[in-house]
Amino acid sequence: MMKKAIKKLLAALLAVAMLCAMAIPAFAGTEGDITTWHSFSAFQIFKGDVEGNDIKDFKISNVTWGSNIADNPAAFLDQLKADSTLGTQFHFIDATDANTAQKVLEVISKWDDSDANSIAFARFVCHYLYPDANAKPKPAVEGGGGSDHIHFDEAGYYLVVDTTPFNPGDFDHAYNSFLLMVTHANWNVPITPKAEKPSVKKEVFDNFDNQDGTSTGVFGSSADHAINEKFQFKLTATLPASTDHAYDYYDTYAVCFKDTLSEGITYDGPDSVVIKSNNNTYDTTIDPSKYTIDTKNLETQNYFEVNIHDVKACAKDAGFDLNDGATITFTYTAHLNEKATVNTTSGPTDNKNSVQLQYSNNPRPGDYWGTTPKSEVYVFTYQLNNTKYHDDDNPNNVLAGAGFRLYSDKACTQEVKLYQKDNFYFPIKDATDKGKDAVQMISGQDGQFNVKGLDAGTYYLKETKTPDGYSACADKKIVISATHTEYNVSLSGESNLNNKIINKKAGGITLPSTGGIGTTIFYVVGGGLMVAAIVLLVTKKRMENK
Repeated sequence: MMKKAIKKLLAALLAVAMLCAMAIPAFAGTEGDITTWHSFSAFQIFKGDVEGNDIKDFKISNVTWGSNIADNPAAFLDQLKADSTLGTQFHFIDATDANTAQKVLEVISKWDDSDANSIAFARFVCHYLYPDANAKPKPAVEGGGGSDHIHFDEAGYYLVVDTTPFNPGDFDHAYNSFLLMVTHANWNVPITPKAEKPSVKKEVFDNFDNQDGTSTGVFGSSADHAINEKFQFKLTATLPASTDHAYDYYDTYAVCFKDTLSEGITYDGPDSVVIKSNNNTYDTTIDPSKYTIDTKNLETQNYFEVNIHDVKACAKDAGFDLNDGATITFTYTAHLNEKATVNTTSGPTDNKNSVQLQYSNNPRPGDYWGTTPKSEVYVFTYQLNNTKYHDDDNPNNVLAGAGFRLYSDKACTQEVKLYQKDNFYFPIKDATDKGKDAVQMISGQDGQFNVKGLDAGTYYLKETKTPDGYSACADKKIVISATHTEYNVSLSGESNLNNKIINKKAGGITLPSTGGIGTTIFYVVGGGLMVAAIVLLVTKKRMENK
């Protein structure tokens, strides 16, 4: 009877071992951890005589408690019976019986094709050995650390735990899941550490104005916006699928977005927290118990955190298996503030924003976190520098007291409302008090009236107050055309951002500051008069010669 039970046990456990004799990875496959040497500790649960030449044919007999359980098997059994997942299956076993190890195996032998029970048992054994993060149990065998195998001196049934001592500050890694393994005496077990880790991506919304007056846009790595204009950031964490049920080894699986804003960007508030997996959507926005948003470090260190405490619990509530993989998307609203870096020429910007994802990276009890590399995005905004002159653009001819307003249409009916702060004018947008009255821009004693923080687009500058003794200027068209990739922007027609506006004396003729049809007319008329004069002169001489 016992031989049949043992045979069934091995059929169940070795089915798992076939998948994980090369190691059951926490996640499978990224280069970062494949090239990192992992260390492993093996703890002996049962020992006995193992026979057979192939993993499919292994047989174990004369079963007793292994070296890591034998010191106190009663405590092990008591805790096993109290386990919320497996406990009821072991209630009939009396710790005083001489053959408790065999009876535990009899129960385990009934788990045919039940990965859930095998994983739960591995998780239980680990909790027994590591009751907290400070526990340092003595393993029966240690291996890895640069080797591609673990050497087992004694036959038995083992729990193998990834115990790699990563360097301080090296957080871009994940630990392998627990490994249940039956081994021969004097047997080398190959170990291939690999760890597929979550990834994170940050994007910013960039809008485009259409000819019909509507607006469209996309999320990408860069955008341009006006100061005080609200827009969205999107953070997406991708949890890879695991064919080895890696997430089941965790009691809880947490992720935390650590989002850092530049000084020139203000966080306005969250929009949504959504988890998706295999066409299942779980909107946690309406259930704030599933996540927290911590903003206490925004003012001093410019970052905040969004913590999804247990993605496994969310998956359970939503009815999907986290081992199928999932994406977690957090969107929030922000705006450029008056401290934003502005561009007047092509080049980079300091309005950089980044996110890192912290994630559960070790199934052992304790607070273990891995951290992804940063994902960065950039936001551009532009400054319009205007200088008023009289007669010509001589630095000594700056003209104060001229008034202007800015419009977004040629007819100058759609005003770009501005307010003044210090020596600059800023747009009145969603993030400002929309009840503010738009002010008229007035050229200062240096002739300047500069607009800080405009979005790309087409604008029209209209003179609304002309100093006494001078004629008003024609409306000036300004086009801010920008192409941005990553942290650089390319501006076509940078001269549009630095304008010289010239007034002529009243009664005179005001010429456009950048040339055009006005000067062409004078050239044509002047040339025509010269030709006419020459024709008259030639005609007169011919008449005199007759």
